[in-house]
Amino acid sequence: MENFTNNFEAENGILVNIIINQFVLDIHSIHGIKHWRRVAEIGNYLAKHTGADVGVINLFAYLHDSKRENEYEDLLHGKRASIFIEELHKKSPFRISRDQLDKLLFACEHHTNSDVKSEDITIQTCWDADRLDLYRVGIVPRKEFLNTDFAKQENTINLFSDLSKF
Repeated sequence: MENFTNNFEAENGILVNIIINQFVLDIHSIHGIKHWRRVAEIGNYLAKHTGADVGVINLFAYLHDSKRENEYEDLLHGKRASIFIEELHKKSPFRISRDQLDKLLFACEHHTNSDVKSEDITIQTCWDADRLDLYRVGIVPRKEFLNTDFAKQENTINLFSDLSKF
């Protein structure tokens, strides 16, 4: 069990424990809890400017990579995450509307496919939050792969370059 570091974890301890306990990679890997926490922080920051649904963003942050089986090419991890989310939702460890669930499922399933687009600001903000954390693996996020006008701003991209802030 990780020490809670943010309100989402404190308010959703059971859910976070379920996610952590089923995660097959090292929880401290590049797609583990530190990444989830950064995506949540970035997503919450972006949402203040995009108006996206922070409930969906926080769930996305902790679930989008939760079904990874390796750190490299794992093209089906988003689909596995969406299946996992459906299973969790049936057991009710989190309560969201059907519309929120649909957005979460779509965002998770397609978060690594740059060919898939969405006009929904919440989905776009989820994807931008994940991509703006590419600095953790030495990649500078590219504007053309971001979705929201706010995330595409150079100062927004650069804001998340200093990993020591996280």
